Amino acid sequence: MKTIKPLLVILTSLSLMSCNTKVEPKSWSFDFTQDDSGFESVFADYHDDGHNFETFEMAYERAVISGTTNPGLRLKGHNRSDDLFMGIVKELSGFKASTTYTITLSFTLYTEAEAGSIGIGGSPADSVYVKAGFTNVLPEVSEDNGGLWVLNIDKGQQSQGSPGIPVVGTMAKPEGSEAGFVSKGFEVTLTLKTDSAGKLWLVIGTDSGYEGLTVYYLDDIAITANAK
Repeated sequence: MKTIKPLLVILTSLSLMSCNTKVEPKSWSFDFTQDDSGFESVFADYHDDGHNFETFEMAYERAVISGTTNPGLRLKGHNRSDDLFMGIVKELSGFKASTTYTITLSFTLYTEAEAGSIGIGGSPADSVYVKAGFTNVLPEVSEDNGGLWVLNIDKGQQSQGSPGIPVVGTMAKPEGSEAGFVSKGFEVTLTLKTDSAGKLWLVIGTDSGYEGLTVYYLDDIAITANAK
């Protein structure tokens, strides 16, 4: 009996240590009521137009969502390169380093593009693909040898996504929607691994095959992460 009691104490202690090292779920939510919450814009897959990129009409701001009284993040771009990507990115810190997480991301996009519509090169609704996910590499844009400004992360091309940033839908308004901008909800669950510093970057954007002007708003972004 004298040898059993110390063993029980040791086993109990190990059990408590195991419970104490459990990684708790993490969550974030952003509604942009006060500010832009530190989000930054990212535009890629465009070339020098000879006019300081003005013909692409690339713009990003926190603004009141058209038809509502709520603020959101407004993005605008004219796809003159037949492959314009535009979106937002934000660093999320506080994860455990080099750890695999299951992450659920949801957000609302406001669009005025009618499903089935026809435009230059493709539909302003069905040919503008919404992509969302995460990367453990800081997203940066630089000019390649062909004069194209490209992202350093894998986001796929147009209708094709990537494992970390998949296609989650299109810009098409839900069937039976009223005129003007309407809300459209998206959700995706992914399994990803953090970098050695415990960081991931959120990426939400659109990859366009429509060679015209696209405008949309993003709001109500929510993220929940659970370590595997």
